[in-house]
Amino acid sequence: MPGPSIPTALATLALCLTVLAVLALASAVVYRSSLARHPYTDCRRCKGTGQRRSRLFAHSFGYCPDCTGTGRRPRPGTRLLRVRHHLSQEAAPADEQVER
Repeated sequence: MPGPSIPTALATLALCLTVLAVLALASAVVYRSSLARHPYTDCRRCKGTGQRRSRLFAHSFGYCPDCTGTGRRPRPGTRLLRVRHHLSQEAAPADEQVER
């Protein structure tokens, strides 16, 4: 009993690659929209507090050098996919209420 013919095998391969490409594109779109909603994650080094304890003096604190004291770091892909969302935008509504 012979196997499938070459054109049938190529058609099956083309269909599988097309489905794989569509799934990859769909997952990229979903991840991009996820980055747009939540571009930052907690800093691993300071666990989101923005402070680091001194190794020598246990009572001393300093700003975390990885997140510069914000406690948040950009998620992987924000620069690659050019998601523009800054920490300063979250503080902008409070600045607009300043009266002269």
